[in-house]
Amino acid sequence: MSVDDRRTPSDDQFPPPTDDGRQPSGTPVPPPGDRPPRRSRRGLVIGLLAGVVVLALVGGGASWYVMSRPRAEATAALYTAAWNAGNYAGLDEITTDGGAGDAHTAVAENLGVESTEVTVGEVVEDGDTATAPFTAALSLGNGVEWGYEGELPLERVEGEWKIAFTPAVVHPRLGEGQTLARVNAWGERGRILAADGTRLDTEDASGSIQMLTGTVGTVTAEDLSVLGPAYAEGDPTGKGGVQQAQEERLAGTPTTRIQVVDEGEEATAEADESAVVGSIEGSPGQDVTLSIDPAVQQAASNAIISQDKPTALVAIRPSTGEILAAANVPGGFNRAVEGQYPAGSTFKIVSYDALLRSGMTTGDPMNCPKTADVGGWPFKNAGDAEYGAQSMTEAFATSCNTALVQEVADRLDADSLVSTAESYGFNSDLDIGVPSLSPSFPAPDSTTLLAAMSIGQGQMLTSPLHMATVPAAVADGSWRSPVLVTDPALPDRPEPTPIDNAEALRPMMRAVVTEGTAKDVGFAGEVYGKSGTAEYGTAEEGEDLPAHGWFVGYEGDVAFAVLVEDGNSGSGAAAPLAKRFLDGI
Repeated sequence: MSVDDRRTPSDDQFPPPTDDGRQPSGTPVPPPGDRPPRRSRRGLVIGLLAGVVVLALVGGGASWYVMSRPRAEATAALYTAAWNAGNYAGLDEITTDGGAGDAHTAVAENLGVESTEVTVGEVVEDGDTATAPFTAALSLGNGVEWGYEGELPLERVEGEWKIAFTPAVVHPRLGEGQTLARVNAWGERGRILAADGTRLDTEDASGSIQMLTGTVGTVTAEDLSVLGPAYAEGDPTGKGGVQQAQEERLAGTPTTRIQVVDEGEEATAEADESAVVGSIEGSPGQDVTLSIDPAVQQAASNAIISQDKPTALVAIRPSTGEILAAANVPGGFNRAVEGQYPAGSTFKIVSYDALLRSGMTTGDPMNCPKTADVGGWPFKNAGDAEYGAQSMTEAFATSCNTALVQEVADRLDADSLVSTAESYGFNSDLDIGVPSLSPSFPAPDSTTLLAAMSIGQGQMLTSPLHMATVPAAVADGSWRSPVLVTDPALPDRPEPTPIDNAEALRPMMRAVVTEGTAKDVGFAGEVYGKSGTAEYGTAEEGEDLPAHGWFVGYEGDVAFAVLVEDGNSGSGAAAPLAKRFLDGI
């Protein structure tokens, strides 16, 4: 039984004595919970109800009578149960002179006590006095544990056992007007390392890297409620990114000294050793390793550094989901990881997978007119293009909207498109080790919205980080939740999700580069991709909506996503940056 499972003393647990001064029959005593082995010669069963149960047979029926007499064990049990539960206000009711509640409260607040486990040994009665030895184990937060031994003195007053309270009951070194306080000293902080072991958390790190790692600042008064009792204003602590997310590991545990101080005073590092009643040695911080590849990160930064529009580039290793690079220009906002945008036509990778799941094949005929009406809404293609009869691969490569929305309206419903999107990580949290956008794809409630969302518009949001996982899933054959922090390994990382149509999608993505929207970019090597233009906002009548430019793809075991805000064209604005990136690695 845990501490929280125990009953805490309350008014109904301390009924007034009867006229003869004895505790009423049936006075409840909290159960003991799990306790460590006692050091006394014979164990004391905490919570044992004092008394003898007598069975009387009356007229062939049975009646139970509980005949009790006061026992010191019961009072010691009630006191320690309330202490363990943090119910300090209830302690004064079973003491001779009061003051226990305030004394325990002051110590708990000064030390930052998070939990207490007091174990009572053998209670020895000597007439109207008794003693009960105890062992106290305190958890002081931030990994600090402290224990000590003490003794509960008891007196029988008018037939009732009470704790003869003095501050020494809380800790044997305390006298009148004294309490306990702590002072902490932090050791060397751990480092944040790249995948090759080089240090990332340096002052000269790029702005993109610092947005991932965060920085080390000082504790403010507002921070204390979150960080715990081992911290004081001015102590070092992580601010943002990995520094904050991995604070416990990077900071280690402090060396803590517990001192006797006068009430109202604080513990100090310069205090005389005679005042120290406990010293808990701390441990230095441990390093945290990220999946960032410095060479790939440099290539990503070089590819977008000259951009005058907000731009992000993310690279992922398809076989593991590890984030190799995340670059942003300008700095100040980590749009690569936290930005939220419609995916535009890059989402067609998902939509065509859904059509393949519905039974279509890559050679099936499609028709690409200039416009297509779905549910009363006219859809058109970029530049008012029309290609007429096409195969599925050709429609994908030219990014024909009208061909796709017609098939989607005929063959798919909300459940089938949402289900396919979720196999690529939509509607799931991306726990990479730092805050990141959770991509969303709500169920469309009309055929028109279904068609709009199939081309990456409507009520869907993603990020460059997440969109890099989509071509990575095609490359690997499984969608893998991306990861930034590799050591310590993140707990509960989802299992990879198989993409059954990956083999069919690969030549379609290759066709985008060789004969589709990106054929004039000049990619070298065997690059697979998909361009996208994502409209947003509003526009004057007769004008086109503003649009972001996307290009996602992969080459070998590197997948990537490039976003250019207000780029207007994926193939024109984002694809050349992808080429520059791939050329750089």
